[in-house]
Amino acid sequence: MKRKIKITAWGIATIILLSGCIIGGLALLNQPFEKTTIFPDEGRENPADTTFTVNGIGIKMIGVKGGKINCKGLRGTIELKDFYIGETEVTQELWTSIMGNNPSVHKDSILCPVEGIDLVECLDFVHKLDSVSGIKFYIQSYPEWLYVAHFGCMDANSSYYDDGMSWYKENSDNITHPVKQKKPNALGIYDMVGNVSEWTISGSDPLFFVVGGSYETEKENCKIDAHDVYHANIKMGATDLRLVCYPEVAKKQE
Repeated sequence: MKRKIKITAWGIATIILLSGCIIGGLALLNQPFEKTTIFPDEGRENPADTTFTVNGIGIKMIGVKGGKINCKGLRGTIELKDFYIGETEVTQELWTSIMGNNPSVHKDSILCPVEGIDLVECLDFVHKLDSVSGIKFYIQSYPEWLYVAHFGCMDANSSYYDDGMSWYKENSDNITHPVKQKKPNALGIYDMVGNVSEWTISGSDPLFFVVGGSYETEKENCKIDAHDVYHANIKMGATDLRLVCYPEVAKKQE
């Protein structure tokens, strides 16, 4: 059992470094990119999806082949290795099984995404999840989320602005909804846009990027290249997290 960590500015900085997201090291001589462009490595396939079981709850992770991404507003191309990302956002069921509490406002179903949590609580959740499962999980970085969001709608038939794919202000009845009620993107990932927004570990301590929009966001503002900036210690409604892990973890489970 891992010892309890003390979340401080140093703790957050350490986790950011371990995550492999090094936005701060981007080349400063280049101008910021005007739009996001991704370049998946066509020389290999997506890793096979995998499912971990923790406290009797399945956590399905979708395999994503690496590549390069130019993030709108940032400088320098970022290279991503193969990784796994959660098929859904963390549910109230999983959060409660690990943390012993449910901070969500909307509790109509334990299969709704957990909400109303700050980044510090998310880091504590991931630390405890690691201890219980023996698996090393991370909170997604902004480039990882953005890469998956764009990769998953490269198909002309996929649009996050389709009522059949996303929950936003105009169709949500101002509440969260159970995961997997809308269509997934082309990679098989649900609720990339809408329902609840998602923390990332990208930004500058103590401010971090939050992505995806939520059930409170107007449809026209649910843009995948848009992000908000929240303080790590401030609880924001309709905000959750999505897990990532890396191929070496999945291999240990085979």
